[in-house]
Amino acid sequence: MIKLITDPAGLVLDKSYYSGRIEAACRAYGTGYDFCRLYRFDKGSALIYNCSAVISGECDDISELQSFVMLNSPETVECPPHIAEKLTLLGYEKNHRTLFERKAAPQTENSPEAATLMKMYEIVKASFGETELDMWYADMSHRIRHGVSKAYMYKNAACACVDFIYEGAAYISQVAVMPDQRGNGYGRKILETISGELYKTGTVPRLWAYDDVMGFYSSIGFSETDEDYIYLKRI
Repeated sequence: MIKLITDPAGLVLDKSYYSGRIEAACRAYGTGYDFCRLYRFDKGSALIYNCSAVISGECDDISELQSFVMLNSPETVECPPHIAEKLTLLGYEKNHRTLFERKAAPQTENSPEAATLMKMYEIVKASFGETELDMWYADMSHRIRHGVSKAYMYKNAACACVDFIYEGAAYISQVAVMPDQRGNGYGRKILETISGELYKTGTVPRLWAYDDVMGFYSSIGFSETDEDYIYLKRI
């Protein structure tokens, strides 16, 4: 049975990315917000966070898990491949993505620039489409204040975020370049500088990529290390 819990100590977490996402939300928000809810089942845990669901561990009762997801109706669902291959979620499409890891520190002496969040929002919105400012800004600023995330920029035209660090790996997201500045190598530069900083602390940079941008990350020093499927609600 999937149960709502109010004490993070009751979570069942492994060393996976999915557990890292859940643990990061706990560090940022705890259990005092309705939009950040924690659940436990026999061999795993789940998080409902804003418009997202994250599932970690093992689940024997897939039908119950399906009902849980459909009841909460998140925009995205992230879960390990062994769960994703069994789920049937009506109204969702399953998108393949690959986890990349930088195996060695880059040759760079540059230091990453801290991001101005409003400028970062402009870059993210121009790159990924409509993004609600209030929710995005409140979440980013909150996670940064609580030491969970860090946001970076390069030449005021590229941005990226260290979403969270877990089990010695930093998961990078929101890698974006203003459309009129693409082709200048800014995406590569910002990832090199962030990766260099991470390696100084013994932290390995990782990021998820959809199939259409896999070639870019392979070309700048990242290697494929895992894969999964993310469910996206159909519009």
